[in-house]
Parts: sequence; C-alpha cells; structure tokens
Amino acid sequence: MVVMSTYNGGDRIVKQLDSIFSQQGVDVECFIRDDGSKDNNTCNVLKNYMRHEDRLKVEFAENVGWQRSFLLALSKAPKADYYAFSDQDDVWMNDKLSKSISELEKHDPEKALLFHCNRISCTPDLKALPVQASKVPCPLNKKNALTQEYAQGCSIVINDTARNLVCRHFPPENVPHDFWTGLICYYFGEVYYSPEPLFYHINHGCNASTAGHIKESRQRRLKSFLRESSYPNVAKDLINGYNDLLSTDDCKFLHNVATNKGSFVKKLRLVFDPDFKRVNWQGTLLLKLSVLLGKY
Repeated sequence: MVVMSTYNGGDRIVKQLDSIFSQQGVDVECFIRDDGSKDNNTCNVLKNYMRHEDRLKVEFAENVGWQRSFLLALSKAPKADYYAFSDQDDVWMNDKLSKSISELEKHDPEKALLFHCNRISCTPDLKALPVQASKVPCPLNKKNALTQEYAQGCSIVINDTARNLVCRHFPPENVPHDFWTGLICYYFGEVYYSPEPLFYHINHGCNASTAGHIKESRQRRLKSFLRESSYPNVAKDLINGYNDLLSTDDCKFLHNVATNKGSFVKKLRLVFDPDFKRVNWQGTLLLKLSVLLGKY
C-alpha cells in the first residue's frame, strides 16, 4: 500500500502515480489523503486518474499540514502487508518496491521493520543535481535518534507491525511523519538501508520538505532556530505513548529531555552528554544552543 498526501500538486502527481502503478513484481494499491488542495486542479487530476485506475483510493479532507496529513493517511489506509510513503511529485524506479519488500521479507514480520534507500536528487527533467546530500543509514544511538531524521519519507517502506506501532500515538502536528516513523521503528523495531538509489527525488524549488537538498535544509533549520526551535522535542510523546516498551534507562533519559526547560541542571546534562548529538558538528552545536536557550 502506497501512502501519499497531496496538496496543490496539480499535474505533477500524474507522473508519480504512473511510476507507482508501473512497479514490477508486486501488487500495488495507493491511498491518497488530499490535504485540502485549493488550486482547483489537484482534485480534478485525482478524480480523473481514479476513473481509469481502480487501485487508487482518495480521501478529500481538510488542511492539517503535510506532517500530520501523512500520518493520518497512514492510519486510514486499507490494511496491507507493507506500506510505502510517497511524495506527490517524484518518480520511482520500477523496482523500488520489489527491492524494498525483498529485504523486509528476510526478517521477522512480528517486529516493526523499516527499510529505506538512497535517492537521486534531481531537476524536474530528472537530471541529477551536482551535489547529492549524504544519507544517514541509521542513528548513532537512541539519544541521537531523538535529534536526527535519518530516513527520508519517500524512501520508507514499513511492515504492518510497524504501521500499527507508529499510529499507536500521534506526536504534535509539526512533527514530520518520516522523523516519527523512523524514530519509532529504531526504538522498538529494526531498521535496514540500501545505498542503491531507487527513486528520483525532484527539486521543484518549492518542496514542502528540504530533505535531500543540503543548502536549503541548512537554511530552513537556521531560520527555524532563530524563530523558536530547530528540533522537535518528542520525548514526552514517547513516554506517553510507549511507556510499556521503554527501558528504565530510556524513561530516565526521556524524562530529562522532556522537562529540561525547567531545570538548568537538566540542560547541562544534555549539553555535556556526548551521545546526545547530531551526526555533524554544526548540527550538534545548534542542538546544544537550542537546549541552553530553552528552545528544545
């Protein structure tokens, strides 16, 4: 089951849907939650596509923002063995799903399994950008996982066990679906990665997410830091939603993170904790400053 959230995507959606329904070696269905598109085109494009493709189901819903919309789409999608997030304007290689599922099938289906892959960041005519952002296959540790989005949403495929666990508790509305899905699967399941690019991630210059684009991503994070916070603090959500699955040490650390704003001592613990960091020193510096300034 491919899960997508659309918003003012217009004709760009058609190329992506075509690549989804051209996947080889797998049975494909697609569930779309349209997040209240207002362009007078997206809804017509989706309705027209459904007329000749009965494997596509669409819910036309109110606008809640892409972060929450993707999670709502995942929770409402018909039951399937596997679920793959999709952006509305990329192009998938025709073996993206078959290779993703082949890896997941090697592992215990009773565990929450996540697979993600590399991508080719490109222009709308599928020409690779000169600089490709490096991928993080897996968080360094659980503390790093709280600060580091490692699995790009449009690269993620999860099993039904993971879907149920991810949808067990929804974080605040501004928490990206791929960050939350990756975090839950890393904490309570298993994560697998392939360095092989399996799709084209297209940069239209107005993407909702800057994942895969180095300069834009850094600029957005800096602007966010100057306004309020660059990093979502979901420690409280992990405690509230998954307390029964957390170890004593996990709970102790998460409680410190969740309540650090009210204690200078707790802030210092996070600042001097060598495992509470991002993968590069610039990101780590911004994270520690966020803590000290009460923005995390």
